[in-house]
Amino acid sequence: MEPYANIYSYDEQQERMDNDVVINVKDLKVWTPEEKSWWSRKATKHKTVILSEVTGCIRRNEFAAVIGPSGAGKTTFLVSLAGKCTLPTSGTVTLFGRNAKDCPGLAEIVPQMEVFMAGLSVMEHLVFMTEMKLGTCKEPHILRTLNVLVEELKLKSHRHTPVEALSGGEKKLLSLATSLLSDPRILICDEPTTGLDSYNALLVIGVLKRLALGGKVVLCSIHQPSCDIFKEFSSVLLMTEGRLLFHGTQDECEEVFESIDLHCPLKYNPAEFYIRAVSGNSDNVQRLLSLSERRSDVIAVNIVEQIFCKTTQRNWFQQVHLLLWRLSLTMKRGLWNQIIQLFISVVITAMVLAVAYAGASGTTQRGVQDVRGLIWLITSEVSFGLSYSALYAFENELPLFKREVGIYKCSAYFVSRFLSFVPRCIVWPVTLVTVTSLAVDLPNHMLTAFEFMVTLCISTIPGVAYGLGMAALFTSTGIMGDVMPCVDLPLFLMSGAFLRISSLPGWMNTVKYISHFYYAMDAMSNVYWRQIDHIDCPSNQTSCVKDGAAVLFENGYSEDFIVQDILGVVFVTLFWSLLGYYGLKREEKKGYAY
Repeated sequence: MEPYANIYSYDEQQERMDNDVVINVKDLKVWTPEEKSWWSRKATKHKTVILSEVTGCIRRNEFAAVIGPSGAGKTTFLVSLAGKCTLPTSGTVTLFGRNAKDCPGLAEIVPQMEVFMAGLSVMEHLVFMTEMKLGTCKEPHILRTLNVLVEELKLKSHRHTPVEALSGGEKKLLSLATSLLSDPRILICDEPTTGLDSYNALLVIGVLKRLALGGKVVLCSIHQPSCDIFKEFSSVLLMTEGRLLFHGTQDECEEVFESIDLHCPLKYNPAEFYIRAVSGNSDNVQRLLSLSERRSDVIAVNIVEQIFCKTTQRNWFQQVHLLLWRLSLTMKRGLWNQIIQLFISVVITAMVLAVAYAGASGTTQRGVQDVRGLIWLITSEVSFGLSYSALYAFENELPLFKREVGIYKCSAYFVSRFLSFVPRCIVWPVTLVTVTSLAVDLPNHMLTAFEFMVTLCISTIPGVAYGLGMAALFTSTGIMGDVMPCVDLPLFLMSGAFLRISSLPGWMNTVKYISHFYYAMDAMSNVYWRQIDHIDCPSNQTSCVKDGAAVLFENGYSEDFIVQDILGVVFVTLFWSLLGYYGLKREEKKGYAY
C-alpha cells in the first residue's frame, strides 16, 4: 500500500489548501493541574493530560462527527474550540483567524444535558434568552428572528408547553434554539442524540445538517452513532487518549484504515468499527498518528474576516429586571406551594404562640419573662425562618447559573435572587404579628403591633442575606448541614434572651455586631419595653424590675437603638451579601458547565 501522503493528487491537495479554514487548532494541549494538600504539600491529585498536541482545521460548511471511545477527550476538545475551557492549556485555537477566547458569540455550545428553569413555558424561556442575548423583543427584527427560529425548529405547537413536559427530542430542539438565537457561525453539539430514540435522533441530526448546508460549521460529538446517523456527516474526527488520529471525509477515513490493513466488514457500522480499532490498541493508534503527521503539511491557514456577532449584553439593571421576571414566573406557578408553606410555617406557629401567651402582659413580674419569651420566639421564627428558606436558593439553580455564565453578571443574579425574597420579608412578619397580637396585651395595641411588623420586616433583610451568603459559600447540602449549627449558635446567644450581653468579655461582645438576630431582638425589645413605665412588684418579692428601662438594661440592650440597629442591619446585610457574591463568583470562575 502506498504511503498516506500519496493518497491525494497534487491538485486535490491544492484544492483543500485553497478552501477557507474557519477553525484552526495548533498543538492544543489541555490538562488538569496538580492538587496539593495545604498542610503537607503532598500531591493529592496528580496532573492529568486530557488533550495532547492536537492539531487540525475545520472548513466552511463542514458537518463533522467527533467520535472516539469514552475518555478520548471529545468534550474537552469541543469546549476548547468554543473558547470556554477553563483548564490549563497550551497551543492555539483560532476562529476566523482570531483567538477563540476573544470571540464571544461566534461559537455556541449545545450541551449534552439540558438545564432549564423549572416552571417556564417554551416561549417564556426563549423570550428570556432573546431579551438577554439580543435585546428587547419589542424590536420587530428581534421578534422576527425569534418567530422564524420557533417555526424552523418545529416548536410552534409547543409555545405554551411547560419545558418539563417536553420529550427528549423537543428539549434538544429547544436547547438548540437557545444556542441559535445569536446566529453563531459555529455550532458545537456535545452528544446531541444521547437519550433519544431513533426517530428523534434523526430529527435532531437532520436539523443540524440543514444548518451546516446553510453556511454554518457544525461539530457533534457522537457516542455509538447508528449507521443512519453516521452517514449524514460530511467529515469525521477520530480521537483517542486525548489525540486526534484522523480528520477527513468518510471515504478518506475508510481509505486510511484500509491502508493499514483494517477493513470494515460489510453491513457493519463504520463508526463502531473505527472506535473499536483504536480502543486499547496502541499499534493501530501509532500507525494512524504517523499517517496524521504526514498529512499535517496539507493544513491551510485561516482567512481573517471581520465577523460581527449578534450577541449583546444588557445593562445591569435590565439583567436584574429580566432575572426577576423569570423568577416571578416560577413563583407564580408554585403559588399554592408557597401558600401552604406560609400556612404551615407561619399561621399555625402564630396560633400556637397566641394560645400559649394569651393575656401575657409586661406590667407584672411574671409577665416580664412571658413577654421576653414571646418576643424571642416571634423574632427567631421570622429571622431564622427566612434565613433557612433562603438557604437552599442556589442548590437547584447552580447548574443553570453555571450553564448561563457570560449571559448576565454574577452580581445581577445575586441581587435578583435577593429581591425575590422581598414578598416573604413582608408577608411572613405581617401574618405572624397579626395573628399573635390578637391574644397578647400590647401597650398602644395597634401602634405597637404595626411597629413590630415594620421592625420584623426590616430585620428579615439581613436574615435573607445570611441565608443566601451561607448558600453560596457552601453549595453542598451536607457541608451546609454541618456548618450552619456552628454558626447559628453564637448568633442565637447574642440575642440577649439567654445571657446578659453587657456582661460578656469585650472580645466576645463584638460577635453581636455580625448577628442579625441581635439587632432584631434589640429593636423589638425596645419597641415594647420603652412603653412600660411601671411593673408591679409583690410585697413578698425582694428583687423586682421596676419598669421597661430596667428590663432593657438587664438584658444588655442599647439605649440609642434606632441608629445602632439601622446601621447594624445595613452592615450585616452587606457583610453576608459580599460573602454570598464571593461564593457565586467562585462558582462562575469555574467556567461554563458542560
